[in-house]
Amino acid sequence: MGASGAAESSTAALKKYNAMFTFGDSVEETGNICAASSNKTELDVLTCTHPPYGQTYFGRPSCRWCDGRVVVDFIAQALGLPLLPPSKAKGKDFRRGVSMAITGGTAMNFSFYKSLGIEDPVWNHGSLDTQIQWFKELMPSICGTELSCKGFLGKSLFMFGGYGGNDYNVQLLEVGLTPEQAMKHTPKIVNAIADGVEKLIALGAVHIVVPGIFPTGCLPIFLSLFGDAARKDDFDRTGCLKPYNRLTDYHNTLLRTQVEALQRKHYNSTRLMYADYAGLMYRVVQEPEKFGFSDPLKACCGAGGGKYNFDVTARCGMKGATVACDDPSARLSWDGIHPTEELNKLIAGALLRGPYCSPPILG
Repeated sequence: MGASGAAESSTAALKKYNAMFTFGDSVEETGNICAASSNKTELDVLTCTHPPYGQTYFGRPSCRWCDGRVVVDFIAQALGLPLLPPSKAKGKDFRRGVSMAITGGTAMNFSFYKSLGIEDPVWNHGSLDTQIQWFKELMPSICGTELSCKGFLGKSLFMFGGYGGNDYNVQLLEVGLTPEQAMKHTPKIVNAIADGVEKLIALGAVHIVVPGIFPTGCLPIFLSLFGDAARKDDFDRTGCLKPYNRLTDYHNTLLRTQVEALQRKHYNSTRLMYADYAGLMYRVVQEPEKFGFSDPLKACCGAGGGKYNFDVTARCGMKGATVACDDPSARLSWDGIHPTEELNKLIAGALLRGPYCSPPILG
């Protein structure tokens, strides 16, 4: 194929999707938590509403947990679509895309966490089922009748998650379970994600990306909270916590198996794509310089100091933590929990063209 042929085929791929719909948590959030909350105190507690969030791209906090764009922003821009408005925003046109993702989003419904003794409302903003319900309520304004929606949604791209990160955050950080104890709930969590994919397929979705979760044991929040009490052989050679990454690997292995089963079941009618967030991030943690990063286990923004620059009581955006590191583009972790814009850009590229998405979005 000549250069013009290659250019034409990639242009055809860009025109392939007429809209993009995303679901998930704070990693995918494009502003729902702010649009949904009228509580000034709650908004103040959400540090993503304070500088230096948004400094790299928007020049102000945009209700994204990042210094700039999140993965779905880069994918929308690459596909020639607008940045996705949050589903709770008033008076927006959602016909070219909308994000249901919200901070605290979980795969399991809140009743499950209530049964574990959790009352914290942050985990009850919008579970996977709730977000699918929000989407169903918007469908008439997006694509009209059930029949016309089938055709329209069949030509749209769906990003479903990653779900699961918060399901483990609740168990590990709030309930105080060990990674081994949390694994007991993994099959349930993964089944909930697979059921959600089936619900989207029933609505007419054809092109669906299902991401795994990030390597928990490499995140500054977990390293700073659990690193001190860990034994020397709990750390791998990159400095990540092995027990926490075993939980991540277990979740992602089960999820990939479920996605492959769904691919076989619906092979005639859908294009399901598994996105390996952990595989990509772990590769970068192992060889940061190769990708232009440094200090892969250290948060860019926060007043924690020390090895990981993370402190729960002095998180990015809080008093005394309103100045980020000199070069956010050289860091993986923005605030100790969420990726920097630069890592999000790398992930988006790997999803669009491979190799960390099977098959790639533009494949």
